[in-house]
Amino acid sequence: MITTYQQLAEWHTRASAQPEGRVVMDLEADSLHRYRERLCLIQYADAHGVEIIDPLVIDDMGPFVQWLQGTQVWMHGADYDMQLLQRAYRTLPAMVLDTQVAARLLGFRQFGLAALVEHFYGIKLSKKNQKADWGKRPIREDMIDYAQGDVVYMLDMADRLVKMLRKKKRYEWFIESCQVNMTRARIRFTGGGDDVSEADAPWRLKGCGKLNRRGLAALRSLYEWRSQEAMEWDRPAFMVCSNAQLLQWSAQLQEFRTIKAPPKMFSDRTHRLYKAVDHFQLLDEEEYPALPVRKGKRKVESIANLVNAWSARRDAQAAKLGVDPSIIASRSQLEDIAHDEEAGLSRLMDWQRSLLTAAAPRRRKWWFL
Repeated sequence: MITTYQQLAEWHTRASAQPEGRVVMDLEADSLHRYRERLCLIQYADAHGVEIIDPLVIDDMGPFVQWLQGTQVWMHGADYDMQLLQRAYRTLPAMVLDTQVAARLLGFRQFGLAALVEHFYGIKLSKKNQKADWGKRPIREDMIDYAQGDVVYMLDMADRLVKMLRKKKRYEWFIESCQVNMTRARIRFTGGGDDVSEADAPWRLKGCGKLNRRGLAALRSLYEWRSQEAMEWDRPAFMVCSNAQLLQWSAQLQEFRTIKAPPKMFSDRTHRLYKAVDHFQLLDEEEYPALPVRKGKRKVESIANLVNAWSARRDAQAAKLGVDPSIIASRSQLEDIAHDEEAGLSRLMDWQRSLLTAAAPRRRKWWFL
């Protein structure tokens, strides 16, 4: 365990001497236990073993940040961890190589870390502390053991995956995919500030498309109530109530029906819920949110046929490669291509576009007098 600045500085010297791409890292956060999640633990491993850094007790994480900015590091399922690093230190490693991406490109259908460890080493990782509160101190010994298990096999596993990727001539696909994932992580982080458009506001939950303007206004008010409750309680929003509950209440209010708080909800919280509903009821119709603007994607027969043709081509390539078709292109991406082939294809990665355009379907041209 590295718990002091001096220990961290000594670790920095050792870690900086490692060859490029020969280190692995994992992170633990307390997102299941706090409103504003914190990066609570950093698991590091190289050829010499595992070290665990405790950022909650080290006053100055400068040596770690300096190392991070100049290193090429292996991680697994790195999307969430990249967001944690940017929130905590406003930076990312020079390169993140993701074993989950490698596994998917090789056709693994079960590509979680535990599944891969069992596949390669016949060892079942314990899930006992998967939902533990990593913000609590002192850290229990069994939690430390769990944290080590997340990285101890990864360097050897990365070597095996790279060998397989090169054999199948997919290593370049892997590098491009990792680079694109890092770019997307940066965009998500920088685009998540005050400049978020009303159409992309966080209260527009998945499933809200069935609501009219009144229902959306109810959802916005309820979402803001839940966020305030979670912030003051310092707990994740889902512990106040679920997204499904917010959508159900919004649908009821949309139809001018009353809602009922769960019987186990704190009385003070219930009072504030009904107060938020009262505030919503006083809104003028002009204050209701706008309905989402449709982008004009008409599902006409000719477009549907073209999407099906692209899907058939994608599925054939996926079957030949032994991979999930969605990693070549998602249904949404195929629809984009069907509506505007040049623009849609330009948004794909090079390797995806190369696979998809091999003997690609041709759009039928219509001539009108």
